[in-house]
Order: sequence, then C-alpha cells, then structure tokens
Amino acid sequence: MVKKKSLSSRSLRVILAALVLSIFGHFILFFGLPFLSPSLPSVIYDDLSIKANLLAELPKKIALAKTSKKRPVISSDSSSSLESQSSGQGGSLDQRGQAFKLPESGILYYDAYVDGQKYQTGELQWIVDGSNYRLYINIPYAFIGPFVFESRGSVDAYGLAPTIYWTQRGTNSPRYSRFDRDEKGGGQMFFSEKPDFTPELLPGTQDRFSLMFQFASLLNGDGKIDEAGTIRAVPVVDYNTLEMWQFKSYGETLSEDVPSLGKSITRHYGLIQRENDPYKRQVDIWLAKDLEWLPGRIRSQEASGRVLELVFKQKNPISPS
Repeated sequence: MVKKKSLSSRSLRVILAALVLSIFGHFILFFGLPFLSPSLPSVIYDDLSIKANLLAELPKKIALAKTSKKRPVISSDSSSSLESQSSGQGGSLDQRGQAFKLPESGILYYDAYVDGQKYQTGELQWIVDGSNYRLYINIPYAFIGPFVFESRGSVDAYGLAPTIYWTQRGTNSPRYSRFDRDEKGGGQMFFSEKPDFTPELLPGTQDRFSLMFQFASLLNGDGKIDEAGTIRAVPVVDYNTLEMWQFKSYGETLSEDVPSLGKSITRHYGLIQRENDPYKRQVDIWLAKDLEWLPGRIRSQEASGRVLELVFKQKNPISPS
C-alpha cells in the first residue's frame, strides 16, 4: 500500500515538472529572457552609431493638401474637426509650408516575427475622418494576450498632432500619454506612469507610431524630400519619455525589402543611436510607395539582440460610412 502511494506521488511530481517545463519553454519561445536571448550579430549600420549632435531637419510647418473624397467616420467620441480647432492648435488649411497629404484609410495586416521566426498576424487600422485620424494596432501573443497601441489626434500646423497615445500588454493596465497642446502647437505632456513628469511639448511632437504616418504624409505631399543622407529630427513620445529622435534617410530604392509587394520602391529610415538611450533600441522603417508610403516593414532590435519585426501582408480598404 505504501509502495503504491509512493509510485503515485512520484508520477504526480513527474507530471507537474513536465507541465512547468512546458509552460516555461513556451514562455521563452514566445518572449525570451534577457539571459537566454540569442547572441545575434549587430545590424546597426556604422553610420547610425553617431552620438554627437547632428545637423538635422527639424519639424516645419505644413501645407495640407485638400481632397474632395469622403472619409470614414471615426466615432462620436473622437476629437472635433480641424476647422473648429485650428486656432487652438496653431494652424490653418491655407498656410504655406511643406506639402502634406494624409494616406487613405485602410486596414493593414502584418506578419509578426521574433528573431526571424514567424508567429502571429497583426492588424493595423488607419482611419482618417476629415483632418482627424485614428491609428490602432493589435498584435496577438500567446498566453498573455494581445499587445495594443492606439494614437488619436488631428492635423495642426506641423502635421499629425496626437492628443492621446496609449499602450496595453495583455491584461496589464493600459499606459497613457496625453498631449496638452497650446495655440502654437506646443504645450505640455502628461504620463500615467509619471504623474509628476510634465515636460515641454514641442511643435511637431509624435508618438512612436504616428511618426511613421507623419513621414508617409510628407512623402505623399512631396516624394522628393529626404533624399539619401538626409537626417530628420522628430520629438517622440513613448509611455513615459519625450526625446528627440534623429532618423537617417537612405533615399528611394527599388528592392524586395517588402516581399509581399515584390520588387517595389521603398524609403528606408534608420534611427541614429542616442547616447542617453538606456534601451539602445535600433529602429528601422521601410515605407512603401505602393502603399501611399505607409509602413511596409518595421524592424526593432533590442539591447539584448532580440529582433522584433512586422512585415506587410495585405491591405483592405475601408468603405466610407
């Protein structure tokens, strides 16, 4: 009798150990651990390792292209149209500046890769309603739920003007960044993670995702800007920081960097390394001409060497409502 209990107890321990190992293995497979991250060769280009202050093109005022096409309505709780708040955000539709044209609304799907291994397909909703926009990204992940990012705002004198940016990972509480803009496009930032941190908001400030659509709108307005070697500086907000990011343009190239588009024209922007960046994150963006310069590929390499990547799969239009 004692022997049977001993065998039963041992079998239970073996099953529990196997279950724990299985869960732990899947966690590492999907998300990795810093001490177990693969030792990958650096993909940071030599010309992106500059740490000194560079002569960069700062945000300039824009001239918004007019269109007669109907846009999908975002929702009743979105911010009011530009015409009713242009005086409060420092701009008007007839000002002179860099040509600027918003891409058409659409739902884009991206294959998500971790260290080159394909996992899930993420969804990106880009919705334009007059001079307001909504950018929503949902990337599903096993076990802990989706990663969600949303940016909402309008267009002011300097281009896209986010008013709220929030992120959420699985069931964790969302983290917010709120833009309190004044009549000149500046103002203050407020963060849910750092209530006492209220840095000055510079005109043209973007969040981590709206900056790509800011670039796309500038290229839609004038495809000759940002030739190879140009450095564009953008104030960028994350969930608890506001920093000046500097991107180097590699100009227009004909390549297969976005496989689903075949041989196509893209613009590659690489983030220049910042000396005070504690994460040492390398970000590369490929904007595709066939997608109205929307992102065809987004690549982020973390300090551990782990590489996260979104690669365009397909785009579906959104019918006007």
